[in-house]
Amino acid sequence: MKEAVQKSMRSFARAIIQPVMFMAVSGLIISIAAIMRMEFMPDVVATVGNFFFGIINSGAIGSLSVIFCVGIAAALTKKKTDSAIVAITCFMIFLYANNSWLTLTNRLAEPGEQGLFGTGQNMVMGIQVNDMGVFLGIVIGCMVGFIVNRFGNKKFHKYLTPYEGTKFAYAIAIFSTIGLAIIVTYVWPVINSGVNAAVSIMASSGPFGFFTYGFLNRMLLPVGMHHLLWMPLHFTPMGGTAQIAGETVSGAFNIWLAQLGDISNVTQMNPAIGFLTNFGPLAFPTAIAAAFIKTALPENKAKVKAIVIPAVILAALAGTTEPIEFLFLFAAPVLWLVHAVLFGLSFFLSNILGLRVMVGSIPETIPSLFVPMNLGRAWLIIPIIIVIALLEYFAFKYLIVKLNLPTIGREIEEETTKQSEEISIKGNEDGLAVIVKGLGGVENISEIYNCYSRLRLDVLDDKKVDIDLLKTYPSSGVVDKQKHIQIIIGIGVNELRESLESYVENLRTGKASLPVTETTSGQVVYAPASGEIIPIEEVPDEVFSSKKLGNGFAIMNHDGIICSPITGKVSTIFPTLHAIGIESENGDQVLIHMGIDTVDLGGKPFNVTVAEGQIVKQGDTLARIDSQLIKEAGKDDMIIVVTLENTAGKVIATSEKITPDDIAFEI
Repeated sequence: MKEAVQKSMRSFARAIIQPVMFMAVSGLIISIAAIMRMEFMPDVVATVGNFFFGIINSGAIGSLSVIFCVGIAAALTKKKTDSAIVAITCFMIFLYANNSWLTLTNRLAEPGEQGLFGTGQNMVMGIQVNDMGVFLGIVIGCMVGFIVNRFGNKKFHKYLTPYEGTKFAYAIAIFSTIGLAIIVTYVWPVINSGVNAAVSIMASSGPFGFFTYGFLNRMLLPVGMHHLLWMPLHFTPMGGTAQIAGETVSGAFNIWLAQLGDISNVTQMNPAIGFLTNFGPLAFPTAIAAAFIKTALPENKAKVKAIVIPAVILAALAGTTEPIEFLFLFAAPVLWLVHAVLFGLSFFLSNILGLRVMVGSIPETIPSLFVPMNLGRAWLIIPIIIVIALLEYFAFKYLIVKLNLPTIGREIEEETTKQSEEISIKGNEDGLAVIVKGLGGVENISEIYNCYSRLRLDVLDDKKVDIDLLKTYPSSGVVDKQKHIQIIIGIGVNELRESLESYVENLRTGKASLPVTETTSGQVVYAPASGEIIPIEEVPDEVFSSKKLGNGFAIMNHDGIICSPITGKVSTIFPTLHAIGIESENGDQVLIHMGIDTVDLGGKPFNVTVAEGQIVKQGDTLARIDSQLIKEAGKDDMIIVVTLENTAGKVIATSEKITPDDIAFEI
């Protein structure tokens, strides 16, 4: 039951986001048109602005209900064309059925001085009905999606084939829609009162209500459900209802666009616009990036800049903040909590200071500069950005240093970035193959879809999923929710989803095949020292235990004499002497890491006896280490052996006690 409910919520979440993604384009065009039609503009420019504003505002924003209806129904089913036809037809049937029942029962409201505003009814496509706003489209879209999925494959006798499948589903949808239209005339007024009460409670909460909204907005982001919070506030009566230029407008975003288009007649900006003061794209990414650069190890600063600066630019221009936010979500959750609190604080400050304009990415924010300062107080944008950015920067910097958090650039996890970069330069099909293999093969993939920035993947058997392999695909993170995997991509996720769908389809039809790779090389790895062997999962360092660098093992309570575990060439000796890399004759890369966090000791405990490029045989001495000196520094002297970029392999030691003459691991 729980799984079914969760699946339904996920299906609804991904369906409802589809039409919302297109509204951003409409909003941008309307914002530009609203600026063009302002009083100080030349008549020709104002005329063009009026032309586009009227068309897009009425045709797109004013038709959100039917757009959501068709978009959701199509997104919920695989028979998208049929579902769209059924949805638009049922939408029209609902309007006429609802109006007819209101008329029949003498409950059709009479327009007052402000038209139908405040009566609970409204004109939709020229028909007076119960004013459900966007909820009408959402409800009918979901209902049609369910009916088509449930009855769309129904088969009849050959003489009745014209009425089977989606046609049968359509017949059921017709009567369901009429029944819904009648029920709504009794139920919706009660629901509408409840919604108004909820909005009133939030409004009466003042700044604290906006703080709660901002805080929850970020806390829900990791599970991808944050749009279920802001979407109703932006586009439905939950975000407020207002009478603007003789029209009833619901939702914070719609109210903002309406007031922007009628700004010469506006005397006070609607408080609901406070839900749009999102400083996420402008203030926070810059502060986060600065904190990461400041706290990175000197040798890693250049690499960190190469990663975070493009993410900051992406957030500022496109409003996509997840690529930089997911750099610390999983590595340091305490930073996420602080981030959520400060995110809520930004809405709190905006409200108490009276900021009443939309703030988001640079394109979203520019129209706010054209609102008279006495109305929107747009001059507050820069001071709030500075205050929030400084708070975020110093909070992150302090916590990272104080708690020694493993954020980007502070550990050898830069090797993980290197792995991703190596995969990213491969052919596109190689990257798609990594995803398919990581999901357990094409036969294990149940569904592929996406939202704004995440590739979302449902699998049949979560035990077949290789999260470590999925993490090698270049992304901002992988969210493991058992049968529901999310890969954080950012801009370009839609193209990736389409490419993956096409690739999987080709695999299933035999038009393509997964590249064959060896999971094991047969290479055996000997113990690097005499001591006690433990699997890499038990190493007290998440970078190693999570197999981010590769599989392997560790030796503890050793004698301090480090021997080569394989025959090969010394490929790398780290400047701080704490790690040595060896490439075997068949190309396997093995890293011998001496101690944990010993990079901080500057090489003092290590006496390396080989040089880069030198050929070594298994059992040759590589180094001697001073375990006492390491322990006095509060470090662990454990010797960790990692088979780089290879999560396969297994420990095959016959006992815990082991010497350099004993085989420890097979790649």
